[in-house]
Amino acid sequence: MSDLPRDIEEEVLCRVPLTSLGFVRSTCKSWNMLSRCDHLFANKHLAHLAKKKDHPLVVMMIDYRVQLMRLNLSDEDEVVVVNPEAKLIGLDQIDVCTIFHCDGLLFCIPKELDRLLVWNPYWGRGQLRWIEHTHNHHVLDRFGRLDRYTYGLGYNNTSSQYKILRFVDYPPKFVEFKIYDFNSDSWRILDLDKNWCINVGERGLSLKGNTYWFATISFLICFDFSTETFSLPFPLPFEAFPGDALSLSSSSSSSVGGEYPPQQLLVLFQSQHTLEMEIWVSNTIELPNALSWNSKVFLSANIQQLIPHRWVFMRSVSFFIDQEKKIAVFFDKNGRNGTSTREIAYIFFGGGVDDDGSCSFKQQVVKESVYPFCYSHACYYVPSLVQLN
Repeated sequence: MSDLPRDIEEEVLCRVPLTSLGFVRSTCKSWNMLSRCDHLFANKHLAHLAKKKDHPLVVMMIDYRVQLMRLNLSDEDEVVVVNPEAKLIGLDQIDVCTIFHCDGLLFCIPKELDRLLVWNPYWGRGQLRWIEHTHNHHVLDRFGRLDRYTYGLGYNNTSSQYKILRFVDYPPKFVEFKIYDFNSDSWRILDLDKNWCINVGERGLSLKGNTYWFATISFLICFDFSTETFSLPFPLPFEAFPGDALSLSSSSSSSVGGEYPPQQLLVLFQSQHTLEMEIWVSNTIELPNALSWNSKVFLSANIQQLIPHRWVFMRSVSFFIDQEKKIAVFFDKNGRNGTSTREIAYIFFGGGVDDDGSCSFKQQVVKESVYPFCYSHACYYVPSLVQLN
């Protein structure tokens, strides 16, 4: 390989799978420099990876550990839904309770450490960024946990300046909104005027540099990291009540070079009374203050008819869809109240308004669960060239 012309060498190495970059970097100094420092090569490598969209990568947190998985929604006869892809070196020894993804960056909330972690796995361990937490809220919940904060990761769309939003929306006891700026490496308090509440433990979704949450059950709210303000409430395409299952996901993730289709917001709704479940898909999101919904529901299914004695899905349950194949997959436990022993993938086929109303179903064990109260979380992962200063 050392005798090959530079352009041929790049052409060969850009076909290396993402999970094999570590081996490339440890082979010799020149390959290490090429893969870590040469943005032209990195762009070529990401463009090649972007062509492989049939089985997207997802980051999963199971039993407080994070690893890279390959999501396979090929067809109804396919047995394997998720394939372990690789350990994320740098996170393999850290217990993590929550993860977020935003344009190639992973934002992790460690289980016990009093610091936050942001990382771009594409660049390796050198891109680990530890952030001091600056806790000042110490109200124990019924499980004895101190951290009642909610988080969001995004960036200023005009300058690509990354920021973290951290808040406690727990009136009347405690309300605080703080933002962390990566450039200044500091936190500051935001004075925000609002007439709604985001529940403790609500997991947000980063999309196009902004973060979305459910607020006061009945609508969505978006935090714009460019203006550092919340949007006006967005109505949901259904009526929800306390106790219903609600969760957010996205149809795809952005990529260098625009290789992926426009992103859409997905909303899961399941009634705790009827167990009827729906997935709604937004129209293309162009602005943080413009959001509308497709007039047709993507999936409608009655869980009680498909899964005997099935409960309501966990709030903020992780789920993904394939719009062309009309497949939806959910990741949840096989039990509640400390009785769960497995992480399960629940897969649904059909069930849309254009179908005959039927919906088939199967399930697959993803992992034997060590911690019955640790609920898995998964999100799309698309590598990017973002570098943290």
